[in-house]
Formats: sequence, structure tokens, C-alpha cells
Amino acid sequence: MRFLSIDKIEPGSYLAKPLYSSKGTIFLKEHFQLTEVLLSRLKKLGVQGLYIEDEISEGIMVDEVVSVQLRLEASAKLEDIIKNKSNLAEMQPIISNIVDSIIEKKDVIIQMQKLNGHHTYTYTHCINVGIYSICIGAKMGMDREQLIKLGTAGILHDIGKNNIPVEILDKPGKLTKDEFEIIKSHPVFGYNMIKDKIEFSSVTKIGVLQHHERCDGSGYPRGLKKDEISLYGKIIAIADTYDALTSDRSYRAAYSPFEAYEYLMGDRDSQYDISIINVFARCIAVYPVGSCVKLSDGTEAIVIKNIEDCALRPVVRNIKTNTIINLAHDKKYLNVCITKMI
Repeated sequence: MRFLSIDKIEPGSYLAKPLYSSKGTIFLKEHFQLTEVLLSRLKKLGVQGLYIEDEISEGIMVDEVVSVQLRLEASAKLEDIIKNKSNLAEMQPIISNIVDSIIEKKDVIIQMQKLNGHHTYTYTHCINVGIYSICIGAKMGMDREQLIKLGTAGILHDIGKNNIPVEILDKPGKLTKDEFEIIKSHPVFGYNMIKDKIEFSSVTKIGVLQHHERCDGSGYPRGLKKDEISLYGKIIAIADTYDALTSDRSYRAAYSPFEAYEYLMGDRDSQYDISIINVFARCIAVYPVGSCVKLSDGTEAIVIKNIEDCALRPVVRNIKTNTIINLAHDKKYLNVCITKMI
């Protein structure tokens, strides 16, 4: 199987994984054949891409750290809580399920494809940031209780945006100075929403407050530097930036995982903590399994496996010859690298 943008899927293709609604219920079953009419409808619904079965990707399986269904259920639950001003602690059972899933698959490298349109961005982004944060914490050796506190902070990090006018949040152009000052208030708004809630730990609350602080002091709301920023704040900052970069927004197209990886690596130890960036680099699939890539020797290949300590050099399969190439360890390919995704 492989993941393809909805614009690249040909009528007659078969689904490799079920397609879920925004509420987490099955919309189309696995192996369903896609028609031109159905693909057009899915585009209008905001579906960005699908996992499909085809000859190129035969035999490739994509393992998920957290299932699409659980991600969507969590997003729908968070949206319901925010819109109805319910108790945020109602997220705890779902957060526990996410943590347990990540603990069980902590050695699986994350690749979370963007399945839905930007109209659900606020809530799916919060869930994704929570997942990335928990994965970083798991790689750092945190126990289950710590991961729940960290995941809670990650998932609630942007709840303060509920107090920001939607016309500012969704503005397609550049924000004015005054508008940006309003945006910068959302960590404080979020902190104030939970600061008196005994259901949440102090480290969770501080993580929400500090997720836009940066190690060089350029962040907000307080302009903290390095050791002044909590561990949870530093972790969520990285998770938040990565998911925002790899998401379509009203003012720009999404970065590829590779581009987002390069962005973070370029800012490590200036804006972000280098030790946490290095852990995160072991968590994410820079070239997701099922991605088609072009090598520097002209070979076109499909990624079949990622290697934790060598993010830029996965195991690939030559599309024409079916030859397996281990870019990290095959001596014949030490001077060959991936030049682009195709």
C-alpha cells in the first residue's frame, strides 16, 4: 500500500485502508474500488489523500503508532468539549488510550498522513501535537504517568485560541502587528482556562503556557531562554512546529516531512533544544513508507522501511527491477542519496 494525494489517485484504484469520517466511523471499507464520481465527492468533502493498493506498492504495509480511527475520535471529542464548554478532563480516557497505543508501539517510526481538509485543522492539530509529544517522551524514557501529563499538555496546548477571533486565526494574508499580538496571547488564555483545575498537574499547565517559548528568548509570552523553559514546553514546541509545517494552511501549502525536518534541524539549539530535536529525529519518518522517491543516480524507488538512527537513508525498492536497496548500510550505495519525492 501507499499514500497518495487525492489529486493523484486514478479511478479504479482500491482502498488499502478504511476511510473514516471526521467522527471516526467507517465511511468507506478497505478494498473499496474508487470511481471518478466518488473521488470528486471526496475532494469536495476535504479529503486530502488515501491509502491505496497498486502494483508499485505491492507487499508494503504501513504500521500506525496511533490508528486513524483513534486520532479522529480524539479530535471529534476535543471539538465537542470546546464547543460545548464541557469539562476538559473528559479527554483523559482518550489520552490514556493514545499513551497505551504509543507505549505498545514505541519502536514504530511515526508517519501521520493528513487525511482531512484544513477545516478541522484546529482539533486534529492538537491531537497530532499530543501524539508527537508523547512519542518524544517515550523515546526519552518517560513512564506512563509522565506521558499522560505530557500528552494532555500537547493536546490542550492551543485551547486558548478559542478566545481569538476566527477572522484573525484564519486570515489568509500576513497578520498586522496588532493581530499578531492578539495571537500571542493564546498560551496565556489556555493556561488561565486550566490553572485552577485540580484534574491537571502543574507540569501540564506550564507546558500549555510555554509551548511558544524559544531557547534563544525569541518566543512568547515571556521571552524565556533555555533552562528557563520547562521540559514539556520544549517538547511541545517541537511537536507543534512540525505538525504546523506539515499541514496545509489558508496562507500556504504543507511542507513535506523532509522539508519540516530540515527546518527544525536548521533551528536546533537556537530556537529548539538540540537534545530533544535529536530524539524527535528518531521518531519521525522523513520519507514515509510508501513514498515514491528519486535517487541521485536516477533510480525511481518506493520506501519500504525507515531506519531509526538514519532518517535520511531508508530502505527502498527499485520500482523497475524490484531490487531492495538499503541506503544506510549497502556499501554500493554510500554515494547515492534521495534527491526528491515523486
